[in-house]
Amino acid sequence: MTIMLSLFSKRIILASPILLCIGCSADLVLLYIFGRQIPGYNQLSCTISSLGESASPISGSVTIWSVILGTIIILFGLTFREVFRGYGKLGLRASLLIIFYGFGENIASGVIKDDYVNGRLTAMAVLHNLLGGIGVIALLLLPLLMMKILTKEQFHGFYLFSRIVLVVGFISILLFSFRIINFDISSLNYYKGLWQRIFLVDYYIYFIAIALIMIGKISKIQDH
Repeated sequence: MTIMLSLFSKRIILASPILLCIGCSADLVLLYIFGRQIPGYNQLSCTISSLGESASPISGSVTIWSVILGTIIILFGLTFREVFRGYGKLGLRASLLIIFYGFGENIASGVIKDDYVNGRLTAMAVLHNLLGGIGVIALLLLPLLMMKILTKEQFHGFYLFSRIVLVVGFISILLFSFRIINFDISSLNYYKGLWQRIFLVDYYIYFIAIALIMIGKISKIQDH
């Protein structure tokens, strides 16, 4: 079915994947800049959440950026739904996974602080981890749906790329999860910041790949 859009609507939908590419790239740069503002912060051993703790000197800036990025990702999820509407429930489910990630791992995790009191997580920190975890799981599952939307027969290269993203994402988030059980063999727990960033880069590249596919599809949509 051919989708007909006004020129104005088409430009709005086109802006979303472009913003997503800019947002993902900016986030990686800002994470490094934010880390430089905290004395003793180590990108390899410190989690991203620790940047936004209440005691952090840049807590407010981190929260504002998390909300902005989360909003960009949610908008991307809504646009994804419009572009892939022809795929029915598969398109809707993939869209919801993107939206869950934007809300859980960005907006909610940015606003709700990952604070410790006397070495123990606060109730809000538990909620922070819960909502962030839901967002991460949603993102982790995204390639499984994308492989059904952009199938091996039609998009062989992207299908294989999706499998690689899924494997890298699963391994990196598994290594990152070892911090919860204080797993310390071969100092794997020490590099929790590294595992988290590998997961992030892995899926940001995947987001950008999807965004580029969307831009191609949008450019073919007829105007009226």
